[in-house]
Amino acid sequence: MLESELLEEIKKLFARSNPNLDLGIGDDGAVFNPQGKQVVVTDVAVEEVHFKCDWSSYFQIGRKVTAANLADIFAMGGEPKYLLVALVLPNRHQSGALEIAAGIAHEADLVGATVIGGDLSSGSELTISITAIGEVSSPIRRDGAKIGDRVLISELPGASAAGLALLKSGSENSSEIAKELVIQHLAPTINYQKYREASGDLNSAIDTSDGLLLDASRIAQASKVKITFFKEILKTSMLQSVDPENYMEWVLHGGEDHKLLGTGSEKIEGFIEIGRVEAGAGIYLDNKEISISGYEHRWS
Repeated sequence: MLESELLEEIKKLFARSNPNLDLGIGDDGAVFNPQGKQVVVTDVAVEEVHFKCDWSSYFQIGRKVTAANLADIFAMGGEPKYLLVALVLPNRHQSGALEIAAGIAHEADLVGATVIGGDLSSGSELTISITAIGEVSSPIRRDGAKIGDRVLISELPGASAAGLALLKSGSENSSEIAKELVIQHLAPTINYQKYREASGDLNSAIDTSDGLLLDASRIAQASKVKITFFKEILKTSMLQSVDPENYMEWVLHGGEDHKLLGTGSEKIEGFIEIGRVEAGAGIYLDNKEISISGYEHRWS
């Protein structure tokens, strides 16, 4: 199939009516009318680094990469509006191109975002890069945590890490919880409306893409504060039923959950209070300072 032929099929999948979009897919660039301040994020996913085609469907891959971008927009207090998608498509994955596009369109539709363009190339590894553009009136920054704030999270983390561990081990655990954990690793289900409603009540926020402790440390460092987590709250995680001995490793260090972690002066409906912001520096679990680890890319 020629690039032009594939692009025509992809274009049909992304066709949406948008009154603020003057020109979408089909020209050298897209033209839209911004309604205020803009927030822009980008994320790239590479085969065998961020996903495995042996585990994931092409539809799930499209959803997963899109969710990572949308979660970042919401973590900034924004509303996702437009997506630009760049796809490196090896010959062996040509048959999955439209499924990937369908997964992207599915996730974008959940928040009313529109794919307005991108690029398509051949290459050796399946790679997807998405740039998301959103509108924001009052950006939520990492440096906004205040002493006395509650530490709040949309859900307890670790599901994606647990699902990955189950996949790596070839576990035959067929419980409903185990099945759900695997699904959450392959394509997380995010309650975007919950994130949308919480934005006005957060002083600081971050998307938990790299692990609870590592991402919390980024808020603490930017805000020049100490964050203390309540161990007893974190221990209520449902992951305990999957691995009673090691589940806290998933909760504290597991990435790719895309939960909304933030701080605020008041309780937020649907969010769990898991700690407090205090004077000082570092990350503490109850009264003990803990070392920070999470997922970070490394180059030798």
